[in-house]
Order: sequence, then C-alpha cells, then structure tokens
Amino acid sequence: RSLKSAISCAREGLFSKACQILTSKGIAPNTNETFERLKAKHPFSNPPSMPVGNIDTKPAQLRPDFNLLAVLQSFKKATACGPSGMRIQHFLDVASVPLPVSIISLLREVLNILLAGKAPEEIAPLLAGGSLTALLKVKATGWDVRPIAVGEVIRRLASKCAYNMVKEKASDFFFGPFQFGVACPRGSEKIIHNLREVLEQHWSDPDSAVIKIDMQNAFNL
Repeated sequence: RSLKSAISCAREGLFSKACQILTSKGIAPNTNETFERLKAKHPFSNPPSMPVGNIDTKPAQLRPDFNLLAVLQSFKKATACGPSGMRIQHFLDVASVPLPVSIISLLREVLNILLAGKAPEEIAPLLAGGSLTALLKVKATGWDVRPIAVGEVIRRLASKCAYNMVKEKASDFFFGPFQFGVACPRGSEKIIHNLREVLEQHWSDPDSAVIKIDMQNAFNL
C-alpha cells in the first residue's frame, strides 16, 4: 500500500511526499492502546471563554484588492484535507473555470463572515475540528504514536489570510529577532549556517557549549 501511494505521488510530481511515504513507519495499529496514547497526548481542557461585552476593535476583513488567489496557491501542492474532504485544490480548480460569479469573490464573502466571528455557533465544532491520524513512532524503548491533526481547509484558509494581513507588524511586535519559525523565510537554513559559523569560531574554546532541547508533545503543551 505504501509503495502504491509513493508511486502515485511521484507520478503527480510530489517527490518529497513520495520519499516520506517510503521512509515512514506507517500508521499505528487500530487498538485501544493506540487510542489511549492519543488521548494522553491531547489532554482534555475546557473550551475558551468568550469575552464579555463589546470589543472595541474592528475585525480583519479581506478587501476586494486582497490577492486571495495567491493565498490559495501558497498552500503546498496536495495539502491534506480536513474531515469534510474539501481540499484547497477544489477551490483552485473552480477558480480556473469561467463562471457567472467568481468563486474568489464568493469565497471572500465567506471568509469575511468567519473573520468577523459571525459564523453560526452550531458549525464551530466542524470548522475548528480536525481529523487525527496516529503515525507509528518507533523508539529504542518501544513504540509510541505521533498524532497528525489536519484541520478544515476553510478555517485554515481564513487563518492564513488573517496572518498575511498582519504578518509584518506581528513579526516585529510579537516575535522579534530571536525566533526563526514564524514570519521568517528560510528560518531553518539561517539556524544551520549561523550555528555552523559559531561552532567554527569557538571550536577550541573549552568553555563553549551548545544545548539542543527537544520538547515532548510540544504542540499540545
């Protein structure tokens, strides 16, 4: 099955994904133990409380000149779908077809409803939910699961649009120059080259040290 999936991805030009499939340990077995391990990595918590009273801030809204098509195209090719099965590629395919009303303009209206917080509360669990896959993680001490959650694409699209509107100000105000993961193009490459330069400069210094911290289940802390 993995070989067929890898061949299918390679035929579509998704070579990195094909290599990931071939080197993956696969999906964890569908057992109660796997389910309990997933629950342990996603501890239960109460839903966030909504602010009381009026918020003196205008919601972010996509203007007619906002390049929504470019945001759609910025998603990785064949990016995974959420529980509904809707994919970003579906929007791109419809956008390429001449229609009486542009799908981009209709999609912009829907996204503005979400960004304004005016979506019906009944669909919140569907929009904010996701599908969870337990990948098998083999360690020296045994096996574990690596949970991969994939959210609904319309919610991810709304988040990405909002991020694109504020990323420059947010980068300066919130993140500063001490992180390389958010609003920092080629961040991992910068870390590698800077660390290599520092090591070369201090290689013979007995008082220098490099500490690497790997947090367990960091995304759910």
